[in-house]
Amino acid sequence: MSGTKYPHKWIKYIEMMIDGCSLRTIAKELKIHLSTAFYWRHKVLFALQSLGHQKLLGIIESDETYFLESEKGKKQIAHRKPRKRGGSASKRGISKEQICVVVAHDRNGQILSEVAGKGRITALEIDVLY
Repeated sequence: MSGTKYPHKWIKYIEMMIDGCSLRTIAKELKIHLSTAFYWRHKVLFALQSLGHQKLLGIIESDETYFLESEKGKKQIAHRKPRKRGGSASKRGISKEQICVVVAHDRNGQILSEVAGKGRITALEIDVLY
């Protein structure tokens, strides 16, 4: 919040961000420019990322899920044609076109999620993450 012209608007901004409001809605409600709302979002996300993550203790349960790789916002996509409205993978099953996200929790209620990489992952790779 240091160096901003509107420190009094940050609490409302973070509340609206948690509620899932779009940047346009936030900018209109707080009477700030859309680019300011975008810049603030990245400040908040960077601050959360810099906190680091905690270690899980005791018995840990984990599971992975796969999402199609998104190239949204890029001008040029070199390795494939653009997909319309999400689309589907060109190969059946789990392939390098998909991003693996691992979610783990312990018996103390701590939950962590981490992008593990592209394609199928192994138990050894999960151990390295947590």
